[in-house]
Amino acid sequence: MKINLQKTCLILAIMTVLGILAGCATADYYRLKQTRMDVDFAMTHYQNAVSFGSIAPSFQAQVTPAYQAYQTAFDAAVQQAHSNYDAPTPDNVKQLADQLLSLLGSIPAVP
Repeated sequence: MKINLQKTCLILAIMTVLGILAGCATADYYRLKQTRMDVDFAMTHYQNAVSFGSIAPSFQAQVTPAYQAYQTAFDAAVQQAHSNYDAPTPDNVKQLADQLLSLLGSIPAVP
């Protein structure tokens, strides 16, 4: 009985390690779906903060063009991927999304 339990634990451990390795191997690229969710989540929080008046107008003027540039590139990438949101995110879209998220993360709240 003890040997069967040891074999079962060993098999589970091996399967866990293989699962982790397989997961890491597929994480080489960022999918359009994840990019959209990350940006949408950050923009929702930003828009809520704007509506409550906790974002200075000078920063709003920086976010609007950054978001428009990202959205234009993202829409083009989705069209190129034939609306397949599981397609890898192109480098230019990743760069614009990273810039937008960085800008959103650097905005100080108005006291």
